[in-house]
Amino acid sequence: MYSAAGKRRRTSMTSTSSFTSRAGDDDTGSIDMEYQPDVKRKRVVKLDPIEQCQHLYDIIRNHKKEDGALLCEPFIRAPKRRQEPGYYEVVSNPMDMLRIQQKIKLDEYDDIEQMSVDVDLMVTNAKAFYKRSTAEHKDASDLWDLFVEKKSILFDQDTSMEEGEKKGKIILKMGKLARRAAAVESRKPAFGDDGETSESSTATDKHDDSSSTAGDTGALSAQLEELFTAIVLATDSDGRVLNTVFQLLPSKKIYPNYYDVIEDPIDLKMIATKIQNGDYNSLNEMEKDVSLMVRNACQFNEPGSQIYKDAKVLKRIVSAKRVDIEHGRTAGGNYGSTPGKSERIRNRRLRSGLSHSAITAALQYEDEAEEEEEEEEEEEEEEE
Repeated sequence: MYSAAGKRRRTSMTSTSSFTSRAGDDDTGSIDMEYQPDVKRKRVVKLDPIEQCQHLYDIIRNHKKEDGALLCEPFIRAPKRRQEPGYYEVVSNPMDMLRIQQKIKLDEYDDIEQMSVDVDLMVTNAKAFYKRSTAEHKDASDLWDLFVEKKSILFDQDTSMEEGEKKGKIILKMGKLARRAAAVESRKPAFGDDGETSESSTATDKHDDSSSTAGDTGALSAQLEELFTAIVLATDSDGRVLNTVFQLLPSKKIYPNYYDVIEDPIDLKMIATKIQNGDYNSLNEMEKDVSLMVRNACQFNEPGSQIYKDAKVLKRIVSAKRVDIEHGRTAGGNYGSTPGKSERIRNRRLRSGLSHSAITAALQYEDEAEEEEEEEEEEEEEEE
């Protein structure tokens, strides 16, 4: 079978682009004086994406606490459904170190950001199930901090360049959803009032129209992501994450009656996917979907239950946050202005694997995860 990883490894071994300078016999003054060809630069060996993932995995897998115990010990394997059924009432999409290692071995990660999604999911699950005062909750936070720190160091090494260099910049690869959205956007022609494309308009008109469109689209993307982030970061007084049970719809196998009661099911994964795909035209449209999700939760669950209470809290948070965003009372700044270079970069990152909506959109439904778990158990039994 053709191995994509092999292709990546061969590609990673090719040399990166080097500087080239051209100057005519009488054009020496045009040479960039900051470029010093005699200065030796360190050659940076880029790791294959799978090698990067394995390297980071080994770090968090082998890191020990002060008492000598492994930091990742509670997360090596998710609790069995039969032994800890309460875990699956809180966690709808289990993830553990063994599953991450298996994905690495099977070359299922295209880049390190895809692995980051699974590590973040594993940590989020642990913090949702274990109370803030427990050692497991602290270990989960410490594990994530360790992962982020080491990933940052790895990226710094992978993209290090001579200070002041203005050419040959390395642009980190965006996630699949971001690349797909960028490709679709690049194929869209801009039409004027007369039906002609923007290419037939004057340079001034084209600049004004594209700047206005970019400003509106970029501003809305940032606003939607900020509103979704408010949902993801919402916690109660004990530090318990509120959004976990709303990330994915209930399993059709375990809760078939849910779909008999709820006519229009929706979860945070669906909302996040719509953000990633650019399906929302306003904050109100997103808030309507959140309200639908809350109504469904309150309709299916008993008043006074934890899910019922959490749904009501999330609705209040979203409503208040939307008002703050619309009135500019957030850290996001002036959304209505034409975006500069830094804002365009920020908006692009919002749609990359680093954003909360991208992470949630990549989650796997419980029925699919359960099938994988059964396959793993069958493989273990065959090995025994």
